[in-house]
Amino acid sequence: MQLNKEEVGFIGKWAKVKEGGQWRYIITRGLLWGVLVGIFSKLFQAWDALEAWDTAALAEAYTSSDFFIRLLIYSTIGLGIHAYHWNANTKRYNQLKNMERRSQTVTASAKD
Repeated sequence: MQLNKEEVGFIGKWAKVKEGGQWRYIITRGLLWGVLVGIFSKLFQAWDALEAWDTAALAEAYTSSDFFIRLLIYSTIGLGIHAYHWNANTKRYNQLKNMERRSQTVTASAKD
């Protein structure tokens, strides 16, 4: 069974990601996701202040303890999501590599 272009592309991309390491992947992507979601969720919550161009209310919204707790919660969720993604992608990578090896073995034995 031959791998399709998408599968071959995934193998190449994931091999590069794996070189960076598991913790780098989880922390950088998980924290980035958590910070972005935290900022945008607070922005949507403070929409009235934004529409009124009330910069003092916006500044207060982003310096409150509620905002920092929100960042902590979303960052923790992001870390969990990306840890799951790491495991799922590594499992898929290993399966595709095994399929690729079997395919190469069958092709090599057919040539003999």
